[in-house]
Amino acid sequence: MVDVLHFALAYKEEARCPVFLNGVIHEEFSDDGYDKPMQYAWHYAVGHAPPADLPPELWLITKGRAYDFDFHTAFGGHVVSGDFLSLMQSTDTGNWQAAKLHAVSTKGDPRSAKDYFFVKFPRAELLKVEDVVDLERSKIDFRPDGQIKKVWELRFRKSPERDLFFIDCVALLGIAFCSERFAETARQFGARGVEFVELPEIGRIQGA
Repeated sequence: MVDVLHFALAYKEEARCPVFLNGVIHEEFSDDGYDKPMQYAWHYAVGHAPPADLPPELWLITKGRAYDFDFHTAFGGHVVSGDFLSLMQSTDTGNWQAAKLHAVSTKGDPRSAKDYFFVKFPRAELLKVEDVVDLERSKIDFRPDGQIKKVWELRFRKSPERDLFFIDCVALLGIAFCSERFAETARQFGARGVEFVELPEIGRIQGA
């Protein structure tokens, strides 16, 4: 039984913190970039091979008006602000890659005063359900084949050592989890577009 407090990162509705990032990510800016598909080796794995490494810089070409969020899951990874990235760098968050992300309009105009980065965690960094989740104390719906269908309440059987982590479970894809000290530091710098919800309430949230 685990007494250490952990949180799930949930989307928080705030000004300039949209649910959907109306754009695409490319390796360079172009006037017609918004209409081009994301066909890059770092975005999709080919066969059973892991995705390629991220390039140093990327471009988020968007029709969104303005952005001011600090954490947003999208494009198979996470768009984070400079403050959020600094928090990740100063705590135990495992292995991940980050690329400088220029958030611009379809005409190339900046869409945020914040510095943004695109972060990807490799599949190998995801924690296994059986290693961390207390299946008996959690409230979970299962499919006939035994796979997890829906998680209403979540409790851990052991305390993950990391401050920011993800669980390898389809029902929990897109949901980040963090330690109490990570959540407290994020609150201190005023992280926008995200709130930190205690695990028993996970069934009500939308992942950030």
